[in-house]
Amino acid sequence: MAIISLLSAKGSPGVTTSVGSLTMAWTAAHGGRSAVAVDADPIGGDTAAGILGGTVPSRAGILALATARGVGPREALDSASVHLRADGSARLVPGVPDAARAAALSLAWDVVTGERIALHRDGCDVIVDAGRVGIAGPSWPWLADSDLALLVVRPTLPSVVAAHRFAAAWPLPEVPLHLLVVEAASPYSPAEVTKAAGVPLQGVIPWDPERARVHYDGSPPSRGFERSEYARGVRGAAVDIGRVALERANRHLPAADTAGVDAASTHGDARAVPSIGGEFS
Repeated sequence: MAIISLLSAKGSPGVTTSVGSLTMAWTAAHGGRSAVAVDADPIGGDTAAGILGGTVPSRAGILALATARGVGPREALDSASVHLRADGSARLVPGVPDAARAAALSLAWDVVTGERIALHRDGCDVIVDAGRVGIAGPSWPWLADSDLALLVVRPTLPSVVAAHRFAAAWPLPEVPLHLLVVEAASPYSPAEVTKAAGVPLQGVIPWDPERARVHYDGSPPSRGFERSEYARGVRGAAVDIGRVALERANRHLPAADTAGVDAASTHGDARAVPSIGGEFS
């Protein structure tokens, strides 16, 4: 089981939408592996009002997971999840309704990690929406447990300056911090962004606000959605992210549990980061 945490250092660069898009693309990108998105934003998540359209079953969510009794971790996780795909290959655990109940996040996280090897055998990976993370704030356990942390940025000067400062103070050297660039109308390329931020580039989400609504507010996909540049770009990012995260996850597991699980069971090779032709000024 790989754990990938997405977070931001400033503003709202698209963490929640990126979590939704990667979760939905995961099984196609990784040979049938499934993904569970966990909304762990401590100030209150946006997934309930966003991709779920404001409708959350009473049994689902972080609070339900934190208070699960009498069932195993896998059963508790499935019960607390909303199926984004009917076959269960993409699931979501909605977050806490407000910051006052953030303490439930750590209890719920104990359930998620309690059967890490079993979930790995099930071919299930976890994608965490960590929200905005302050370096001086509390150290949430899902960050320390992550195989890969992705700092989500837009190609703008304020976003990149914040990313540079954040990366310089990143307190978890054992957890690699890479960039996920959400493209926008900007003169700066992802390669220029990663050079200016001083953080390795791990993936790029294409700029397409209309199609991204499928993963933000649950809008129905338009005809040809899966063949669109946006959908193909998300799948490509999922391939590259999963390759790195699963390679690292395999190191934490006994050899018998990594047999048959290659470099993320990916379809496709890692893409090289393009050469950088300039810097922010």
